[in-house]
Amino acid sequence: MDKPHVSRGRRLLGALLGLTGVGTATFWILFFSGKIQATETEQDEAFERAFPLADAWMSALAILAAWHLWRGEREGEFLGTAAGSALIFLALMDILYSLENRKYWPLDSDRSTMLFIHLWTLGLGAATLTHLWKAYMKEGPLQVPISEGS
Repeated sequence: MDKPHVSRGRRLLGALLGLTGVGTATFWILFFSGKIQATETEQDEAFERAFPLADAWMSALAILAAWHLWRGEREGEFLGTAAGSALIFLALMDILYSLENRKYWPLDSDRSTMLFIHLWTLGLGAATLTHLWKAYMKEGPLQVPISEGS
């Protein structure tokens, strides 16, 4: 069977999703092992600890999407759409909390890093959905064979 041609854009998207998924998983490993401190107050700590399960979901989707997109498999489009949506949701939750609690000001190196992560997450989610929507419109829906009878 011939390998499908995989565009550079699709490979780049796969690489960025994979990097983001692995990076997020790494953050939580370091956070729970006490290697990094990501909060300033008890309220921040409580907010941060509400995210591991949702971040694990996003990370798994992003890594699986990356794998399938890199290989040129259409399953990557479905998984990538789910990952992109999760990225946007998580970014908006973080951004709203940070704005309501004035976490971006004064802008120092730690807060700049946090702002970069929030914008990265929002931007990658939007770029993923845009890229995959264009692919969907060009290629049509994923066809799933249905067997007749049992």
